[in-house]
Amino acid sequence: MQNFKIAFGFSIVILLASCNSNDDKDKQYEFLLTCYEDYYLNYDLEITPILNDFEQELITEGHLKDGSGKSYKELLNYLKENNYFKTPLKKIDFENEILYKTPKNIANCGISVFGLDSTDIAQTAYFRAERKIAEALETKEEVSVNYIFDVYSKLLSNEDFEKPFVRQSMLVFFYRWYFQSKYDRDIPIDLEEANNKPNKEEPQ
Repeated sequence: MQNFKIAFGFSIVILLASCNSNDDKDKQYEFLLTCYEDYYLNYDLEITPILNDFEQELITEGHLKDGSGKSYKELLNYLKENNYFKTPLKKIDFENEILYKTPKNIANCGISVFGLDSTDIAQTAYFRAERKIAEALETKEEVSVNYIFDVYSKLLSNEDFEKPFVRQSMLVFFYRWYFQSKYDRDIPIDLEEANNKPNKEEPQ
């Protein structure tokens, strides 16, 4: 009986620690989402409704089954195997700022504005995926987009994709790759260099 009490008590401690960890991760993502939205407001764009509409377009066209994390992973796996979104691609209106501008200092914003811990941010699944992709870009002469699809699919769980910050980040990625899929034959986009394209003055 004593052993049962000890084991039960230990399980409760683990469960509470897990809950606290999830709560902390959720708060980090919430603050980072605010930084993300504020970045695009500098370009007079309310990014959230635009991406929500885009998600619905992906669902309507059959690229996503629904808005679940499982559906996001299925799309990543499809793109990993097939490179491009399947046709027909009906969307014709695209925001240049979403295509070519990416907030590069989201983590710094979370740290300086909201007091987040840099180590905690780095340990989130999304930033671990970003770091793995960045390391590949630095060490390899060429990194295929299929590799990026694979990293996101493997390192992010269904639950991760349902966090608004991760969802928006992935929708921006899908938004750009949808454009690439539609116009690749005529207007190739270098996703890595796109951020350096001249545009409005970069907000801090």
